[in-house]
This record gives sequence, structure tokens and C-alpha cells, in this order.
Amino acid sequence: MNRGDIRKAIKNEVDDQTIDDALANSWVQRADEKVQSWRPPEDKNQTFDYWDYLKTEQPYTTVANQPKYPVPENYRAFVELKIGDDKRPYTLVDYRARDRYNDHIVYTLGGYFYPVTTPTADGDAMMLVFVRISDDFASDNDEPEVEKLYHQAYVEWGKKMYYNQQGDTELERQAESNFERIMVGKWRDQELARMASADDQASIPRSSLV
Repeated sequence: MNRGDIRKAIKNEVDDQTIDDALANSWVQRADEKVQSWRPPEDKNQTFDYWDYLKTEQPYTTVANQPKYPVPENYRAFVELKIGDDKRPYTLVDYRARDRYNDHIVYTLGGYFYPVTTPTADGDAMMLVFVRISDDFASDNDEPEVEKLYHQAYVEWGKKMYYNQQGDTELERQAESNFERIMVGKWRDQELARMASADDQASIPRSSLV
């Protein structure tokens, strides 16, 4: 489904063709934000931040003794960092815990990421894997980046927004419940895929502790 399809589905499912297109488009955009910020009930610390559909890479080149590098403008969450020919990825830690480790960790602060230890050579390839912020919908032909199987979540959130405006709390709660059901299904599917791949599990070896 693209934005136009979602908007049409919202109008059809609430049986109201008089909804202003611009208003409905704002509901679809809001739905995209809700999808990206949604947290499963079983784990309030987990979000779509670490899920595959928005993962991307940004190449950098090291500058000798430069301790920090700017994160991309569309940066949302850290996945991993690799520098040069080193096969061991850098793992993100809270910046307040940075002094507890001596290598292969990275922390973010004020729009920059800081590898520990600081690169000492110029020109090494550095690859940041991160989760980006999804682009806003620009036209009716734009599709949500989440898989098609879960596009109905956008329709349900639009219905929730409609019923909220109508003051129909029962149907609003029903649409929100449908949204949650779809998102829980997405989370479960993604968790199964994650658990099937041990390579997706990041850990900090004890040897890296100071």
C-alpha cells in the first residue's frame, strides 16, 4: 500500500468519503512516527530502532588522533562500527561508562560518535551501521518502509485519529487495539528472525574492560 491506498482504506473503513485528503495524509504521517516509536508490551526498552527495515551504512575515513566524528543527519540509533581491517565491531556504551573500557567501544554525545580508542592513522575506512529516521511521505506514491504485511497498522492508526475527532471512544479504542495487534505481530516476527541469527547479538567481551 502507498499513501494514497492507505488514505483510501481509512475513508472506506470508517465509511466517510468527506475526510479532507490533507488531514488524512497527516494521519498517515503520524502513523509512520508511531510505528517507529512503538514499544512492545513485553519489553519497554525495545523499539524498531534495531530492526532491519531502517538499517543503513555510512562510510567515513579516519583522521589521525581525531576523537569524534559527526553522526548522519538522519541518524536515529547505533548498530555497530568497524574500523579498517579490524573484524571486531565496536559496541555502543553509555558515555558515562566510557572510562570502564579500553577499546572496541563507542559512545555518542552531542551529534557525534567517539570511538575508543581514538584512531591513530589517517585514511582507514570506517563504516557506521545505524538506524535512520524514515523519510516523510512526499507523495501518494510513497510506501511505508515497513513490510507490506504490516501496512494495515497505518490504516488502523488513521481510523483511531478519525474516531478521536468524532468523539467515538469505543471505536477509537478498537482501532488502537488493532494497531497494537499488528505491531505485536511485527515484533514477534522480527524477534524470531533475530534469535535465528547469532551474528545479530552484540556483546562486550570481558577482555575489553579496563
